[in-house]
Amino acid sequence: MNSKKSFIIGITGVSGSGKTAISKILAKKIKAPIIHLDDYWKYHNVEIPPRKEWKKWEHPSSIDFNRLYKEIVKLKRLNKNKIIIVEGFHVLHNKKIRDILDLKIYISLSDNLVIKRRLEKFGPEENQKMYSKNIVIKSYKRYGKLTKKYADLVIRGNKDINENIKNILRYVKNKL
Repeated sequence: MNSKKSFIIGITGVSGSGKTAISKILAKKIKAPIIHLDDYWKYHNVEIPPRKEWKKWEHPSSIDFNRLYKEIVKLKRLNKNKIIIVEGFHVLHNKKIRDILDLKIYISLSDNLVIKRRLEKFGPEENQKMYSKNIVIKSYKRYGKLTKKYADLVIRGNKDINENIKNILRYVKNKL
């Protein structure tokens, strides 16, 4: 898929919704670079904080949006006529980031599946279940779910991943 200018796809959703999996498959199919929002997280070199500070890990302020914006602009300049994928929990939270995206995708997922997938990914210890229920889901409902209104395309994270990819590719083809 070639476009006349860079085309930037933003993919967001709650933890465990399939953002990274969809981004990787999509990137492989269309030969696109991926920018992972997790790489712009401010707390990479911080040890696990006390429980009372866990909330800030899922808060939009934990992301360095200025650095992310600069990286998107740089990649856009270097990848003229190509598609770029930006994926992460708070991709649609920041207006400056939203405004640079050509396609905004929101992945929805039920609370029960969020917990199930996070336990499969991070392990079944009790803190993980508590963290998923009381921190991740609450933060998602407070900050992430509100960004659904900015999405051009809403897909369900419990749907077959290949069907979701087909829908995204159809949408991209129509936008280009």
